[in-house]
Formats: sequence, structure tokens, C-alpha cells
Amino acid sequence: MKVAILAGGIGSRMAGETEVKPKPMIEIGGKPILWHIMMHYGYHGFKDFIIALGYKGEVIKKYMVDYCSLNTNLTVNLKSGEVAMHECSQEDWTVQLIDTGMESSIPARLKCSLDNFCELKVIIPTALSLPINLLTIGT
Repeated sequence: MKVAILAGGIGSRMAGETEVKPKPMIEIGGKPILWHIMMHYGYHGFKDFIIALGYKGEVIKKYMVDYCSLNTNLTVNLKSGEVAMHECSQEDWTVQLIDTGMESSIPARLKCSLDNFCELKVIIPTALSLPINLLTIGT
């Protein structure tokens, strides 16, 4: 089963922090909030993640691409540019990073992220005037 994480909001209530990085990359204890969320799911056996990107999504992409080198010891040959990693991270995760657009609503972000990866069904009860939207996601 895949875990979908919505990481595209602007984070306007955290304006001082989110001017240079998106809200999921704000650090707690030296690690981004996103890492803490993924570690929680990883602890419970979830290894496949879909991250819906929006505002400053390139910061999250760079973090994921550089994750191993940021969390291990390295030897760098400055002449050749070769980099040798001495240990790799213990996380056995597959992370799909999906650009969903800067102005996407939450339902649009979900649909864009999940269309190609699992069945997405949104049921909006229109016959009843209930303020409830039922979202069912299955793999």
C-alpha cells in the first residue's frame, strides 16, 4: 500500500520559515517534518510514498535526490569528482515525487497524484445537502 502525502501548500501561517523552503521541510530536531512523517509510516511497515508537490517542490526533490549523501559519510575525489558513500541510509523507501501545480486545490492535488498509481473515487453526496465529501482510495 502506498502512502500519499500532500506537500504542496504555501504554509502562509509560517511565513518567516516558508519564504525559502516549503512547510514540509521545516526542521524539527535537525530533520524536516516530512522525514518525521515518513519515518512514522516506515516504522509501521509502509515503504512506498507518493508526495504531491506544489510550492517550492524543487526543495523537496533536491532533498530526496540527495538524501543518501546527506545522511552518510562520503569520500570525495576533488580531481575526478567521484563520490564514494561509505554507508547508505537504513530507510528502504520508494518515493514518487509528483508536481501537482502551485495553485491546485487539495482534491485536484490528490487526483493528480493518484491517477496513475491507484484507484481514486470521490463521491460527493449532492442529493442530500450534507457538507460531507467521502473520499475512498484503494490500491
